[in-house]
Amino acid sequence: MNKIYIDSECNLCSGYGEFLKNRNTDLILANQLDLESEDITKDELVYERNNKKYYANDAIVESIYDLGSFYKVVKLLKLFPARFSYKLYKIFARNRYRFN
Repeated sequence: MNKIYIDSECNLCSGYGEFLKNRNTDLILANQLDLESEDITKDELVYERNNKKYYANDAIVESIYDLGSFYKVVKLLKLFPARFSYKLYKIFARNRYRFN
């Protein structure tokens, strides 16, 4: 079973978790604070599939891809340079409480 760790105090993060959960009933929503300390200090979204962890923008792409059907098109985002998409992710992450 797949699991996503979100910042439950962030409305943007919680909304994303609910979006996924409404489309994937096998997904477990977990609090970011349930992670190991080294993962918590990264302050990034974490998606776990088959005991492999994906972080930040990779977590978003993989969690949406696992919804199946037309959501699989999200893998096209991997065509963007990883450095660019990670930087974009970090901008949103740093400002996530402003979206509340």
